[in-house]
This record gives sequence, structure tokens and C-alpha cells, in this order.
Amino acid sequence: MNGRMKLWVGVGAFVITQASTQAIADPTPESASTGDRPIATQPHPVAPAPLSVAQAGGEGGEGGEGIAPQSVGFCAAIAVEGGGEGGESGAAQPVSSPVRVYDAATVPALPFGDRQVLTSFVDTVLLPTYGELNRAAQRLHRAIAQFAARPTQANLQATRQAWLAARLPWESSEAFAFGPAASLGYDAGLDDWPVNEVDVLAILQSQDALTPEYLETLQTSQKGFHTIEFLLFGRNNDKRLTDFTPRELEYLQLIGADFAATAENLLASWAEGVEGYPAYRKEFVEAGDRSTAYPTPQAAATELVQGIIDILDELGAVKIGEALDAQNPFLLESRFSHSSLQDFYQNLRSVELTYFAGSASRPGRHSLSRYVASIDPSLDTQVRQYLLAAESAVKAIPGPIETTLCDPAAKPQIAAARDSLLTLRGVFEQWIMPLVQE
Repeated sequence: MNGRMKLWVGVGAFVITQASTQAIADPTPESASTGDRPIATQPHPVAPAPLSVAQAGGEGGEGGEGIAPQSVGFCAAIAVEGGGEGGESGAAQPVSSPVRVYDAATVPALPFGDRQVLTSFVDTVLLPTYGELNRAAQRLHRAIAQFAARPTQANLQATRQAWLAARLPWESSEAFAFGPAASLGYDAGLDDWPVNEVDVLAILQSQDALTPEYLETLQTSQKGFHTIEFLLFGRNNDKRLTDFTPRELEYLQLIGADFAATAENLLASWAEGVEGYPAYRKEFVEAGDRSTAYPTPQAAATELVQGIIDILDELGAVKIGEALDAQNPFLLESRFSHSSLQDFYQNLRSVELTYFAGSASRPGRHSLSRYVASIDPSLDTQVRQYLLAAESAVKAIPGPIETTLCDPAAKPQIAAARDSLLTLRGVFEQWIMPLVQE
């Protein structure tokens, strides 16, 4: 930490401004292709337009030089005769909601001011989750080093398992990827996607020395979770031990160390402070008091609810919706390892963690759920039912989705999951956000 004290001014104000300018969406299911959804603070870039086989050569870079066309794991758009299950446009029909539609937003008698909700969230959810991510990242780093030193099948399998294990805490944190995760670039440093395969292959084919100084010149799409995934699993979860080159092992070690350092810094940014910034925990739990980022407790609570809305939007409209609409597995986030469904489950877990400060069955004593229930118990019940419906819909997707995305038999389940997630997003936009906003 350098000696110059920095302030988090502007982060919270941005949240307030963004939230106050977002339109409240109708909570009824909608097609992911509609253009009136709120502009989310996406931690990932929007996936590229689908490629045709003729364009194949990787989704990144110019022209896709260096990557041969590949049909495995890539399917062309499926023709839908007679409009398919979505009618004339071919879009999926909204599924029937398993719960009744709630009437109107309740107006609280007093503004949100329960700082214990904020403290409970940070101390029982955020810090433990980032702590587990940091431990998993260190394990992955060590596994990569072990594999590079002794490239055996057993060590390769152990490294792949370490990568999959590290995804769990990260994806279950995506509803609260605000604060330092966004403003200091840790989110992009850990989880930028899609991978720029062309540029990654260019590194492998170059004679550049893979030094820490060289690492500083790389884009976030050339390191982090998904570049490691690409190198470990191959383009279609089919990489063999004999496919690894010494250069790939060297590259893996370089970005594995960077990955572990980034995860450690993310935890430190909340717990201790980094780069001269104070601990973000203090900024968050002292909202409206001594915080420079959050002028009011409502601003911090708005950040929590907006985080839930953002991940539900990303999961429903982007991670699932764009891939489904394009019928293109290349648009799935963890397509190299065929583990995108695991990501979906954990993203919903992040919503549950944030809303309950625990789980639905064991909510924290001070949580958004308890706060909502104190104002309108039936609304909290409705949220639980919509969340349960979304979880059931996602679990009904046949896996791995990388191979079922283009299966006509699986399309209704995938579309139902997308619609259920966007319905849940609407619930938080229309009914929960007004309870915490100023």
C-alpha cells in the first residue's frame, strides 16, 4: 500500500444515477431479444455475433488466421418450420408462471436505513466467498505448477478439477461484482470472455519471452479463467496430454500466477485495502455515515439489488439468451470445458446469497429478505417462489448445454430457463428495487 490515501468517491454515486434512470420493466416473461431491458453494468463483454463455419478461425482477432474450421461443438442455426414453438417469429413462447403475478410495488413507510443488512452481507457472504475464491485460485496455481513440472495424465486431471472448483466461488459471487471488482478491473482480470483465441495462439507461436513484464502487455482476454480453460481443455473439451507443448505449459504457469495474485488482491481490496484505497468493507457498511462511496444506506442497498438484477439479466439475456437465439455454442461462457451449466447454477446461487445473506432455508438475521418481509411478507414469499421456479428451470436444462443447445428437443427447456430468469429479474426491478431506493 502506498502512502497516499485514496477515496472511493464516485462509485456509489454512479450506482444511484444508474438505478434512478433505469426503466422499471414489466415482470412478465419476455423474449431475450427485446431491446427494452435495462443497460446492465456487464462484467463481461457482450458475446460476438455468431460465426459461420466459413468464418471459422476463432471468435477473436482479425480474420481468424491460424485456427482451422471446426464443426465439433458448433452448430448452424436450426430451421424452425411454421414458426416452431415460438409462433411466426420463431421466438419461444413465454412459459406459464408457476406463481401468481404480484400486483404493485409497496411503498415503505421509511427509507431503507438498516446498516446491519449491509454488514451481514459483507461479513457472512462476500468476504467468505472471496476468501474461498482466493484459496481455490492458489490451489489452481499450485496445480498448474505441478502439472508443468510433471505433465502426467493424473496431474492434468487434477489441474482441470482445480479449475472447475475455482469456478464455483467465482460464479457464486457474480451478483456482487461491484466495488473494486469493477472499478479496479479484478472482474475482467479474472473472468474476461470470450477468449481471443487468435491472439492466444499468436503468443504460443511467437518467440516472445514469457516474463512478468510481458504479462503486463497482455489483454484481459489473453489471461484469466477462460484462457487457462482454453489451454487446459482445448477447443471442445478434447485436449489430450500429448497435445501440450512446453510453450503452453510455460504460458499456463505465467497466467496461473497472475490469476492467483488477482484473486488475492480482490479479497484484500475489501478486507484490507489495496493500492492506497481503504478497505471497501468500511466504505460499504458505513454508507451514509463516513463512506465516501455511498452517501446514504439506500445507495448501498441499491447496489445490492442492482447486482442481483445485473446477473439475472446477464444470465438470462446473454449467457443463455444470445447463445440460444444464435444456436451457437461458441457463445457459451465455459464452452471449452463444457461446464457452462455449472456456471448458471452458481450465478443463481449468487442471487440467493445476496438476497438471503445465506440461503433460502437459512436466511441471515439481517438480510434483504428479512427487510422485504418486514414491509410486505407476501412479497418476500413471492420472491422465494420465483427464485425456486428459476432454479428448477435451469436444472431442467439437459446437459452439457454445449452439446444440447442445438438439439430441438432441448430448446423448450432452455427457453423456459431463460424466460424464468428474466421474469425473476423483473421481480427485483419492479418490486424490490423501489423498497431500497431513495
